[in-house]
Order: sequence, then C-alpha cells, then structure tokens
Amino acid sequence: MNIKVNINKLMLATIGKILPLHRHPGGGIANRVRVFFAKGIAKSIGEGCNIERGAEIQEDCVLGDHTGIGPNSLVQQGTIFKGYCMMGPNVHIYTTGHKYDKDSHKFDGMTEVKPVTIGKNVWIGYGVIILPGVTIGDNTIIGAGSVVSKSIPSGVMAAGNPCIVKKVIDEEIHNSEFKT
Repeated sequence: MNIKVNINKLMLATIGKILPLHRHPGGGIANRVRVFFAKGIAKSIGEGCNIERGAEIQEDCVLGDHTGIGPNSLVQQGTIFKGYCMMGPNVHIYTTGHKYDKDSHKFDGMTEVKPVTIGKNVWIGYGVIILPGVTIGDNTIIGAGSVVSKSIPSGVMAAGNPCIVKKVIDEEIHNSEFKT
C-alpha cells in the first residue's frame, strides 16, 4: 500500500475526527480539510462533496459531485457514488468479506472486492449496512437501520432487514428502468 495513502488515512482518522461537523461554526473549513485528506485516498472526489467527522474512506472509491458522507460512516474500497447522494451517521458500506475454510473451520483472509454502486439522488438513512456487490438505483431512499443485501431499483423507498422495496416514490423513473 502506498505511504501517501496511509498518511492521508491517518490524517483523516485523527485530525478529521476532531474537526467540527459541517453545520457548526468553522465546519466549512473542517470539511475542506477532510476532503483534502480523502482526495489522497479515493480514486476521485467530485465538486461540493461533504465528508463529516469520523468518516472512513478507503482506496479506489469514487464520490460523484455533491455526495455527503455521514459522521462515523465507513465506505470500503471500490464503492462508487454517482452523485447528489447523502447519508446519515453510522452508515457502513462493505465491498469485501472474509474467506472461510470449511476444512479447518477458520476464517482466513479477505474475499475479492465486489464493488457497491450508489445511483444519483440517493438518500441513505441512519445506521444502514450495505453488503458487497449491491447496486442502489437513482432517486431511491433507503430507510434507517436497513441491511441492504440485494440490489434496489430506481425510484423507490426501501427499508428493513433484509431491505425490500416498501413503495414506489417515482413511478416514471422506476418504470423506465424496466423498459426494453
């Protein structure tokens, strides 16, 4: 792993954690400092992004324009935000798991990266967990505390454990995804 990436991770984890939230006095400057450190880690970060206190961002992430990463959230390697997304605190996005050796009954190493893709205009609620390989469609809301283990289509509100579609919130966008 690159030493520059490790230094930026350390700075984001230490200095980035003690700086104020974006909405507090001095928060705009604090956000710019956190984004600066995150740019040394992520593949790319778009304009107007907001990274809150305590957020952890790993390598090869793409944050599209105006993406907000909530306080104390984890965004693992290979996650792609298409833009104009926001999330609440304590959201965890996982792209890897642990290899299990059934012969020795032990966990040994990490699985390959299965990227997570978050569409445009997505709102992710407090404490959501998103598992490897999931795609969340555009204009979608994921309810607080949900565990997203399968892909979610565009234009819906989904929630629960496991996360399922509760209602269609944008019929036009939802239906356009299924047209051939």
